[in-house]
Amino acid sequence: MQTIICLILAYMCGSIPFGKLLGFTKNIDIQKQGSGNIGFANAVRVLGWPLGILVLVGDVAKGAIPVFIAKFVFDLPLPMLQLVALAAILGHIYPLWLKFKGGKGVATALGGLLVLNVQLAFAGLLVYLICFAIIKKSGVASVIGAWSLPFFATLLTDTLVPFSLLLAIIATYTHRSNITEYYDGLTHKA
Repeated sequence: MQTIICLILAYMCGSIPFGKLLGFTKNIDIQKQGSGNIGFANAVRVLGWPLGILVLVGDVAKGAIPVFIAKFVFDLPLPMLQLVALAAILGHIYPLWLKFKGGKGVATALGGLLVLNVQLAFAGLLVYLICFAIIKKSGVASVIGAWSLPFFATLLTDTLVPFSLLLAIIATYTHRSNITEYYDGLTHKA
């Protein structure tokens, strides 16, 4: 029963659309501007850096808080903690409040990973930051960072390899349009 409660709370927490809510402070519907995404990258583009940073913090927190509660309050085992993190991520991608049209889940996944294994979370974040500095495309850098997770998981903790692989697959799926756009841009330059 505790696991079911944690999963429901994680999904509901993940469904909080910080980008949409903070957009209302500027009378902006973030889903109708920029890429239409409610996450950090579009929030910075549409709302500016200060509100974009708040969106990032909120999206990371909604991944971290449910996993933290499941781990330290309910003392759930690692497989259940991974399901709780996944529920929060799916809540962000498919939020109940926005007719199941949300963000891409990367910041929320980072939040969950920070509680599951902080070293793994920072390794993936470092790869993202390096890639973003080089290619200047957040979506593509997110996918590369996500695919670095299974590699780092094999070095740091073999218990999170399948979960990190699942996160990479989810990131690839949610960023498929970014990948296509980036690839098209490369082929047009050639």
